[in-house]
Amino acid sequence: MPVSPTQPDTFITEFFTLLKDSVRAWITTNKESIVMGDVNVSNSLESYVNYINYSLRDEYCRRRSEGERAETVIASLITLPPPADTDVISQELLPFTSDARSWTEALSPLRGREVFYANFERMAHCLIPWIRSSSQSAVIISENEIDYQHIGLPPEMTAVRFHDLRMRLYRNDFIEKYFPVFYSFCNTVKLVDSIIEPPRFSCICGCQVIGKIWAEICAARGGDTVCYQHGWPAFMHAGFVDMPYTRMITWGDEFNRLWRSYNPQMECLTGGYPYPIEAEGSHHSVTFFLQEPYFVSSHRMVGQMYDLIVATALRYPDMTIQYRLHPESQIDYHIRHRLDSLPNVVDVTDRPLHEVYAATRVAVSHYSSTIMECLAHGCCPLVFNPTPRWRYTPDLEAESIGFISTTPDEFFDRLPRALAHRIAPTTVARWIAPPRCESQTAD
Repeated sequence: MPVSPTQPDTFITEFFTLLKDSVRAWITTNKESIVMGDVNVSNSLESYVNYINYSLRDEYCRRRSEGERAETVIASLITLPPPADTDVISQELLPFTSDARSWTEALSPLRGREVFYANFERMAHCLIPWIRSSSQSAVIISENEIDYQHIGLPPEMTAVRFHDLRMRLYRNDFIEKYFPVFYSFCNTVKLVDSIIEPPRFSCICGCQVIGKIWAEICAARGGDTVCYQHGWPAFMHAGFVDMPYTRMITWGDEFNRLWRSYNPQMECLTGGYPYPIEAEGSHHSVTFFLQEPYFVSSHRMVGQMYDLIVATALRYPDMTIQYRLHPESQIDYHIRHRLDSLPNVVDVTDRPLHEVYAATRVAVSHYSSTIMECLAHGCCPLVFNPTPRWRYTPDLEAESIGFISTTPDEFFDRLPRALAHRIAPTTVARWIAPPRCESQTAD
């Protein structure tokens, strides 16, 4: 039966649910064929297939809003390969290329070191407290250049830039034919791992495809795999479900409970919040932490958030209203001009995060992990979540740690309460524990 036409945003979370279910069913059917050498890489391939289909979200929502059935639209958009033939897979090691031989020579001196992975420099910076607590010299690997001095890497740390060698190390015609980029990533990671043979592989956040590939490869030869919490994915997309790490090191005991509910196979241990906290903050501002129209957000919702900044600045002319763009975001010139024309609105994008929190009384976002991180800094979270059929997890109001609004009217109803709200230290401590790594004041 056709559905009634409605706003496309209504179907955002439906798309992610159906995509995840479709890919999971396909992975389960083909699991025995998704191997590289002796390593099953089905977890990382599942994430990869989900990610490469995320761009279909808006088309799915448009067609659903025009009345098409969910099953019809998802089936026409998501094309998954037929089952594999088992004879296209071989554990035999293929001849090395000249690139592979040169990498072997260059990386052999690093054999036996712990490996930390960060997909870019900002994530490497977040790993610094954990790197400093490591008991051995280590290697940090990233797809991008890392500036030692800029982020303060320890001098004994070796940084290696990950290059996809586009080589064939193990034969799997099925993966190579349908997912050639993923196939190439697997081969390169398998080569580098076989050269260094790290006793432990560590990463931060944990949803990146290369990090998952490496965790599967490292675990298959008996290595330890660790993921450090970086924020909290309030919208649990496929990248954060059933992750392939031995354990997750979290900010606090309540996060252990949340991670286990989506990753029952993973041990969750409290490591504490390891980043700087400014003790004497003024906490005088309302700060909006902005995001791109991705996952459960849309261009319309981003526009609503900008309108909310303006409306808040006009309602509270004597209060400083801050806004901070996501590191990968850009802002339209006309929108920036509109915000900057208001005397009490301040762009704090380039300021250190702990300084922004120190000036923040109420932190506002749609689904950013800053909503939970702000608890460590003495701020009150206020979610503005206009996404239909989805509520921020955890439920901040039920947990007595903040407020959730779904419309501008609800937002302005809850803002005075958020400004006056004081969260009990014992409540915060359940979520944000003191740091338990060596460097407790890492920059």
